[in-house]
Amino acid sequence: MEITTFEQRIANYRKVGIEIEVLENKDGIPVVLIKQTRLINGFILNQKQLAARARKVFAPQKIHVKPTVFSLDTSMVTTNWIIEKMDIHGIKRNDLIKQLAIDKASLSKLLNGTVELSKRTKASFFYYFLTYDLNAMFRKNS
Repeated sequence: MEITTFEQRIANYRKVGIEIEVLENKDGIPVVLIKQTRLINGFILNQKQLAARARKVFAPQKIHVKPTVFSLDTSMVTTNWIIEKMDIHGIKRNDLIKQLAIDKASLSKLLNGTVELSKRTKASFFYYFLTYDLNAMFRKNS
């Protein structure tokens, strides 16, 4: 069975964390859900960018697009995850204090578990370490 061009495009997008699904027909026009499920190389798409990609997949056919932007699952960000990332990247507590504008006492409470990590704090750490992950190649050369 031969795969059509739009099926190939959908498969390619799936590889980079973008799911595309035809949900239904509305007034004879397909309704397409496009959703970013994970980050590849730290790239986040907004609704307009997702809709444009969906339209390209199905061009020249007219479609109704329902974009769903990436939503961060912060459950993997734990104290142990933060400490592991610090070790991987050679980051010291003083680096976090200065670069994330966290005072020393608050950071100590977060890292020793006396204060629970809020979603906002988890997101801050996730994106902070994402920049280190993305720039690891450049850091090795400096």
